[in-house]
Amino acid sequence: MRMLVALFLGSIFFLPSVAEAAKKERKSPLTNAPVIRRRLELRDKRFEIGVGAGVTIGQDFYNALLVMPKLAFHFNDWISLAGVGGFNIYPGWKSSFNQDVNSALPDTGGPTIKSPYKPEAAWQMNRIGYVLAGQIEFIPLSGKIALLSSLFSYFDFYILGGAGVVNLTGSGTARPEPSNGCPDSGCNGKPTKTTQLTINGGLGVHAFVARWLAINIELHDFVYKNNASGRDVNGDKVVDNRDLEWTNNWVCSLNFQVFMPFKVRISR
Repeated sequence: MRMLVALFLGSIFFLPSVAEAAKKERKSPLTNAPVIRRRLELRDKRFEIGVGAGVTIGQDFYNALLVMPKLAFHFNDWISLAGVGGFNIYPGWKSSFNQDVNSALPDTGGPTIKSPYKPEAAWQMNRIGYVLAGQIEFIPLSGKIALLSSLFSYFDFYILGGAGVVNLTGSGTARPEPSNGCPDSGCNGKPTKTTQLTINGGLGVHAFVARWLAINIELHDFVYKNNASGRDVNGDKVVDNRDLEWTNNWVCSLNFQVFMPFKVRISR
């Protein structure tokens, strides 16, 4: 009888602790498993290289049509390092504001501090020659999208930031002859020809048409100092670096990017 009582009491206090220990020993098959299984790692440890075209938006006097190569390396699926370039192949593309200004200026006559004559104003303006920039790309959003319930494409959105240089050159207009009231043409202004450091910020998106090929759209804001008119901006009757002002210069580009290695790694 005493033995039965002892066994009964032991089962009450001992068996639950054994069961609890066994429960702790068991592990779920999903422990440490990835959130998404068998996922295509479209960016992780891959290079991308390509070329496309870009256009400036809202330039003062001369727009730019740019050939824009891009090379990038993705350290993982959400961060990468890239270099981009932009080379102006249409330097004579005047903005509508440029045309409005020239139509309002006289063809001849002595230039003043506030109002040059038409040939001098055209000579003093500048334009973008080329842009070279580096950028870090952070990808917070990626996935798969369906178009018309039949076409499927992988995509990613990213934020970019970095720095670079921009080359500013003259308008390409010939320097005019000296005018009345001004002993030397350009005495009240001159083209700003320089290479400036620029801040590079913006947004981008990849749309994969194949596992190794993507359409890439980027919107850049290149922030740098410039004097696009080449005139005396601050009114001190001298055209120099003190007339330079911080400017926002928007560039939208469309590229076709090849991803290498061509074979995509699939997660476990």
